[in-house]
Amino acid sequence: MKKALILACALFIATSAFAGQAKNAPTANYSGVIEKYDAATKTLTVKRKDKQGEFVITDASVVELNKAKADVSALTAGQKVEVEFAMDGPKKVAQKVKASGAATK
Repeated sequence: MKKALILACALFIATSAFAGQAKNAPTANYSGVIEKYDAATKTLTVKRKDKQGEFVITDASVVELNKAKADVSALTAGQKVEVEFAMDGPKKVAQKVKASGAATK
């Protein structure tokens, strides 16, 4: 009986540790200028020098414009942006999007 209890506790601890890792996926940052936001696919395209990054915006994504919480529709081409994202398979899912300034042409 004692061995079964110890095994159950060990299994619980191992399962809890594994579940915690899934929620806290490693994040990365990408900064540049917004090239476009496609509302139909919820995809934000950010250009940095000669490279381009595409990020999926979800309902859980936090969007800030000039340090104030904003709706994703406030993002426009030409704004400087910093995106904190996590990988979900091949997709880059935005967790936090910080945009600043007005659109520049």
